[in-house]
Amino acid sequence: MRKLLVALVGTVAASCFFCQPALSQTDIPLQGGSEWNHNRNSPIAPIAAIGVPGTSEANPFVNFDQARVDPRLQLLFISSRSSKAVAIIDALTHKEVGETPAIFAGVGIDSPHSGPDGNVVAGRYLFAGDYPSLVRVFDLGVSVSSPTEVAEISTGGAYRADEMDYDPEHQVVIVSNGDSTPAFVTLISTTTLKIVKQVVFDGTNGTPDTSQGGIGSVMYNSRTRKFFISIPEVGSDVTAGAVAVMEPTTGEVTQVFSGLDNCMPSGMAQGPGENVLVTCDPGFPAPDPVQFAPRTYVINGRTGAILANLTQVGGVDYGAYNPADHKYYLGARDYFTSPSATIASPVLGVIDADTNEWIENFPTGTDAHSVTVNPFNNQIFVPIEDPNSLCGTLPGCVAVFTDAHQGERW
Repeated sequence: MRKLLVALVGTVAASCFFCQPALSQTDIPLQGGSEWNHNRNSPIAPIAAIGVPGTSEANPFVNFDQARVDPRLQLLFISSRSSKAVAIIDALTHKEVGETPAIFAGVGIDSPHSGPDGNVVAGRYLFAGDYPSLVRVFDLGVSVSSPTEVAEISTGGAYRADEMDYDPEHQVVIVSNGDSTPAFVTLISTTTLKIVKQVVFDGTNGTPDTSQGGIGSVMYNSRTRKFFISIPEVGSDVTAGAVAVMEPTTGEVTQVFSGLDNCMPSGMAQGPGENVLVTCDPGFPAPDPVQFAPRTYVINGRTGAILANLTQVGGVDYGAYNPADHKYYLGARDYFTSPSATIASPVLGVIDADTNEWIENFPTGTDAHSVTVNPFNNQIFVPIEDPNSLCGTLPGCVAVFTDAHQGERW
């Protein structure tokens, strides 16, 4: 399997390969046996640092948004604002593959005025958000190392087109304009590259009111076959967070999971069974460091029932689930150790996804908010801005982690 994947990435010749739907979590070969169970709670350790294409000593890697591994392509995509492009790295060999054209907004006055932002692979296309309110689409089927832009889709907002995810069944990408007032989402067909629906979250038609807190992130739940949208603040109640559930074909909001309080829901990750990780990020400093103490939720993705409320890690932007080792990994850039803390203590949090118990926090660095995993080799990728000891002499990097007993299991 590894040789086949590398060959496909290297040649990009088999166009039908890009026509396949994205891997579901059940498609990924899972590891089992007594050794896996014995080492499942072993600590993680950094094993490599990868330079980011398009960055250098003269142009260090200091600003970025989402990093995402596509398991089928075995490619790591990094929204690098420092280089105004999406950088592409081989997720198996860690070698540079290339980058998109450097046509994004880059580093603006703040994140809502910057790009690239969220990214996702949908079939042969790479979608990436940008400022002002643009979704850029690149064709990976022509070239992975230097993909050509084939569409520029305006979602009609004033700020960035931000988070996104892909529904391979209905061939729809969801994109959030989470910084707008009120926030809204856009559904884009991956066959026509046209907008098919926009839904404003203004408190009408079953949508939560996002006029104060916007939208945190979006996710496709392959088990319920619905889009999930995290809502940091419902109406004017800063303590009330929620997750909205949307039908991909109509844009109808069919459920709202409330009760995610004192959280400001941000990232989400589909876990084992019906479980969904919901991360919390009130920012740093938090509005009230006692009320908004570090927190992470796990909910049932069908009912919204809260299954776990963990307090050992919080201030998390992105979370990821690795179906190979049954762990959640959390990019906790705004984690703080006490209500009186004057600076954040960024960490990579680790949670056992079967028991919903916290395992550890590994120190990372300033703005280390994104995390993604490669289930084929149990490696965890965390973009790290310059300077940081995890990067060695590199001017910013992607730090690669795995568990301390990797050799016993693979």
